[in-house]
Amino acid sequence: MSLLQGDEELDPAGVADLRRDYRSWHQRARQVLPADAVKKFDEHRDGSLFKTGISQFLGEPRKESVIRAEDGTFPMGRWQHPFNNVRSRLEQQRNLLLEAAPEESPSERVAADLAAVLRRLPEFLRVLQQRRPDWSVGEAIRDERELQVVVEALLRTLFDDVRPEDYVPSRGGANSRVDFVLPEVGVVVETKMTRASMSAQKLGEELFIDAGRYPAHPDCDAILAYVYDPDRLLNNPRGIERDLTMRTTSGLTFLCVIS
Repeated sequence: MSLLQGDEELDPAGVADLRRDYRSWHQRARQVLPADAVKKFDEHRDGSLFKTGISQFLGEPRKESVIRAEDGTFPMGRWQHPFNNVRSRLEQQRNLLLEAAPEESPSERVAADLAAVLRRLPEFLRVLQQRRPDWSVGEAIRDERELQVVVEALLRTLFDDVRPEDYVPSRGGANSRVDFVLPEVGVVVETKMTRASMSAQKLGEELFIDAGRYPAHPDCDAILAYVYDPDRLLNNPRGIERDLTMRTTSGLTFLCVIS
């Protein structure tokens, strides 16, 4: 946001993306705040008669101040909505979230660390492909089953107890499988591989279903969904990650990482 009042020429598309990202973040943040904090949170977005709100700044980041001297200078500063005023509002929004945030569990910390490792999986495969092309393990992963083999091998270097294809208790008369369970740390790992027939909406629907059924597993305190997208079929992977990373209705953390 601070760059919007810098020396560079404004990129209208970039500004539009920033507005959209802020609105999306604001809506997600409101969902984890208690009712008394939501009002304060919204006030920082909307502003007041005497102090610029975040939405006003994003709407007109380069609106020049109406207070101008006869020589054309701006004695009170050039911008009508200076970012320095907005910065304090952003910091106060952050503080409201920190006060409301539940304490991170050990399982959540493990899931977050594992997500960082899996995000680097393509780099691991790239080195194998370049240095030892004669090794079949270095070849491109062709389907979800091969992806599961590679992920299981990686998990076994990090955890003593890795249980593949475990079952979630019956729902509606049918058992559902989860890809991997790490009972010593209370984490379930689900793997997905994109394909031409899988849209971003379809992927989201599948993972939302997963988020609802995994808490039934007795060894599940956190869920990590790893999506491998080697052909870059997803146009906005970071946005999908943000939308799908959430706290489920049962209180568990559901993390999504795409690489």
